[in-house]
Amino acid sequence: MINKLAIQLREMQDLSEHWEKKNPDVSVESVGWHLLHNLQVINGVIATLALSDPNAYSPKFSFLKWGILLTKKMPRGKARAPKSVIPTQIDKAELDAALDRASLSVLNFLNQSPKQYFTHPMFGDLNTKLTSRFLWIHTEHHLKIVRDILR
Repeated sequence: MINKLAIQLREMQDLSEHWEKKNPDVSVESVGWHLLHNLQVINGVIATLALSDPNAYSPKFSFLKWGILLTKKMPRGKARAPKSVIPTQIDKAELDAALDRASLSVLNFLNQSPKQYFTHPMFGDLNTKLTSRFLWIHTEHHLKIVRDILR
């Protein structure tokens, strides 16, 4: 799954040249907002995962979590991002820096043990395998929005 995320990062790099484009019929936010938000999620989640204590991993069952992880789809407009991953400054330099950090984050992800985890606000604790799946699904969700904006 992490290889798929690396492929998505390359696509985000290609799409970043359109960072200012908007299409209010698809989203109130720009291409740059969606890309930067997603990169903030990738960077933040992987940093949190790296600092986690594998002994404290405590997964909980959630229908919503398994529905999204199994269908590989997130519904549009239903969830709200935490303030920590809502871009405040969107410019090409910030987007490029976030892309560079995400490339390093993905490499760092490969060094994590299987029980390292990230606590999602709605899904609870996700181990490395589930975290990589979540990141791929979340990234694909925002890439679909970006592709629709650019259509």
